[in-house]
Amino acid sequence: MKNLITSALIYANGEVHLGHLVEYIQTDIFTRANNLIGNKSIYLSADDTHGTPIQIKAESLKITPEELIKKAYNDHVETLKKFNINFATYHSTNSEENREIAYMIYENLKNNGYIYTKEVEITYCEHCKRFLPDRYVKGICPRCNAPDQYGDNCEHCNATYEPIDLIEPYCIICGNKPILKKSEQIFFKLSAFSDKLKDYIQKITSPKDSYRNYLINWINEGLKDWEISRDAPYFGFLIPGTKDKYFYVWYDAPIGYIGTTKKYCDDNNLNWKDFWIDGKADIYHFIGKDIIYHHFLFWPAILMGAGFSLQKKIKRNFYYCKRLFKNKYWTWLFKNLLCKLTFIFNKWFQLFRLWFY
Repeated sequence: MKNLITSALIYANGEVHLGHLVEYIQTDIFTRANNLIGNKSIYLSADDTHGTPIQIKAESLKITPEELIKKAYNDHVETLKKFNINFATYHSTNSEENREIAYMIYENLKNNGYIYTKEVEITYCEHCKRFLPDRYVKGICPRCNAPDQYGDNCEHCNATYEPIDLIEPYCIICGNKPILKKSEQIFFKLSAFSDKLKDYIQKITSPKDSYRNYLINWINEGLKDWEISRDAPYFGFLIPGTKDKYFYVWYDAPIGYIGTTKKYCDDNNLNWKDFWIDGKADIYHFIGKDIIYHHFLFWPAILMGAGFSLQKKIKRNFYYCKRLFKNKYWTWLFKNLLCKLTFIFNKWFQLFRLWFY
């Protein structure tokens, strides 16, 4: 039995910050420790590269999304190498491996009856003459009333919702209030997995975990089916059988774990299905507290519906001081200091291995 270990994917519209480093270093330590005691383990991760924030930043820099994510990838790899983080493979969600697996899972979900289409009302800007996917519209959070929140989730209370749920919405391009326009969208039947998800969460978490009741309460309140399509223009994978519908970033982003596994296996003459379908590996995810909804509910349901293997354990990190950990000055200072300490620690670690092994 092997261990497949991952860290949450770094989004490609910004630099590596201290929160990433804390998570990636502890994941690397966990992987190294397992290998030292004889548990064959591989550590994989990737850049998360799709969605409207990538579009918005690329447009502001007057470059293509592909140029933006290529630069981000190179910067991320360079930074992570300085901390001697030992990936088996570090890849990208904007890859042919990820496209192939995303399409495969989508077909499995369709064949198993978990995909359907429905006409819904979408925010549309009459001034810009375009649909406004999640990050192109802002407003007041419908749950906690925090101002200036994006149309997919609240950064204040972590609630997830649709752009039409926002209070006093406005287009981030022109500032005008959008109207509602009908559009046919594709949905995943998340609600069909309520009982299975509840059993799964109780199996992989402990009653001591503070977020366990948080997740169970979400399920008890009633899971809503998940809209996994976005209207063009949108940076991502075109949905098979459509002309202007793209996979929502949170559909293909976690599939990046599998796409990266396939890349690793292709490079090492292995079969990725051993890890993700045939149950020949234990899968561990290390994630941040802000994405527990996606990794404990949406992502396992996708895997269940498509007939893939589930994670054995999902390790959730705590919030750190957001102002400190995302401040450019403190990030630069801490990264340079920690990089030197990492170099020293690695030299002592090598001596330790030579002495005892």
